[in-house]
Amino acid sequence: MRSVALLLVFLACPARALQTEMLVPTGAGTSAAVKPVEVVSGEAMVRFSSGTTLAQKRARLAEVGATFSNEVSVTGWSRVLLPSGTAVAQGLTLLSSVPGAASVAPNHAYRVVKVPNDPLFGAQYALSQVSAFAGWEYETGDSNRVTIAVGDTGIDATHPDLALKFINTTSQFCDPGANKSSDLDNTACVPQAPSDACGHGTEVAGVAAASTNNGTSISGVSWGAQLVSLKLFRDADCVAGCSSGGCATDDQAIVDAITSAQALHGSAGHGKVVLNLSIGGNSNCAGAVQTAVTNAVNAGVVIVAASGNSPSCSGTNVNAPANCVGVIPAAASNAANQIASYSCPGAEMTTSGVAAPGDSVLTTAAGGGTASPSGTSFASPMVAGLAALVYSQKPLFTPAQIQNAIRSGAESTGAASSSQGAGRINVFRTLRFAVKGTLADFDGEVRPTAFPNPFKPSQVGSVAFAIPPSLQGANMGIKIYTLDGAFIRAVSGQSWNGKNNEGAPVASGTYMFVVTTSAGTGRGRVSVLR
Repeated sequence: MRSVALLLVFLACPARALQTEMLVPTGAGTSAAVKPVEVVSGEAMVRFSSGTTLAQKRARLAEVGATFSNEVSVTGWSRVLLPSGTAVAQGLTLLSSVPGAASVAPNHAYRVVKVPNDPLFGAQYALSQVSAFAGWEYETGDSNRVTIAVGDTGIDATHPDLALKFINTTSQFCDPGANKSSDLDNTACVPQAPSDACGHGTEVAGVAAASTNNGTSISGVSWGAQLVSLKLFRDADCVAGCSSGGCATDDQAIVDAITSAQALHGSAGHGKVVLNLSIGGNSNCAGAVQTAVTNAVNAGVVIVAASGNSPSCSGTNVNAPANCVGVIPAAASNAANQIASYSCPGAEMTTSGVAAPGDSVLTTAAGGGTASPSGTSFASPMVAGLAALVYSQKPLFTPAQIQNAIRSGAESTGAASSSQGAGRINVFRTLRFAVKGTLADFDGEVRPTAFPNPFKPSQVGSVAFAIPPSLQGANMGIKIYTLDGAFIRAVSGQSWNGKNNEGAPVASGTYMFVVTTSAGTGRGRVSVLR
């Protein structure tokens, strides 16, 4: 039997919707690390031996039920239609027995790099900073159904970037201090049309799961996650704004919300559930809230909560419910990749938490527009969105495994662990860790890397630089040079917009970037395509 070559061949294809399937490459061993490739269903490529005429090709293919389609003469490869209903793997075996067939290969499928077309994507520094565009090559949230439950002030479901994310356009109201219908009422959260008491929940929801690649407004971390609103605040209490003294909720409403999220988890309509709680109180987690958290996490619900903002920090602990055992507490970082000064530190960050961009984060706003709020409230949904991506890629993971993947993929900001936890999240590294179980073979662990690479400024606002752990230190600086050593620009932070010191776009080509920190110097390359 002739070997099956995996040759990348580009063909002029007719305008039609391609049907694809996954194929495990032959000759690649049987290791679990072998990654299936996406190929066009019902088709294959054949290269016949020299001297085989077109008539002979047609006749020999017909003998096995296959059909000659077309050929790009410069390559010598012919596109062949397999017998109806034949899987590509079986088709390759069939074609390899055809007289004169020197090599056979699948017709590989190609897709554009997952850079969303949302007009404000380039202004979302946070997504570039956490390497979201590279991570989306692994998972956008569509592989398995995941719902992000937002326990907050509600969500404006009329927002064009959120409207299609709701399940049956309903939400639940978990009334704080409500009069229960009975002493054993376990269904205190009642269905309600989505609405927002003061705008906070709408901003939180957009960070986690705004509709993405829809040509509208911004991009959310998880493209495919659905949304459910678990409203914890009364409208009448928040008329003066989200920060007003009356805009508050209580333990019972939070317990009801957590219990409701647990009830939704695993249902056909909701799939896996990630609960985001961008709320906080200056107290220790105990009693009913901790019990509800424990029950929900044991049932499979991933819970992420904001670590809290100064001056509400609870002594040496982060805010409740972020300090509950089983919750992933989220601290806020800023555009300079530093922990925000207002972000509450605590022992729970060291043992369980991570940081995420939360300072001036561009997101959806009630009424249909956008806002750029700051606070750990907006770091938390970024972590929740990442948890949803991991759950979509690995639906059999436990909450502990998802937390481990997020923390294992995080990058240090240089701050104390009580402030940054395991570090600032990195979507690409976390999903790579979730898929491969290790980062040991990742080149970014030993030298600086750039994402996306090649960098297309017309599609993505900036390229982000990832710094390996061995090079992370104080006084970081990044300088861009041409390959012949001409200086282009010194950049602040860990991203570059593709312009020189004068603000003019650089030409297409390959550039060298040099990263210098107190730990040493590293070099990498990035290609710019205009």
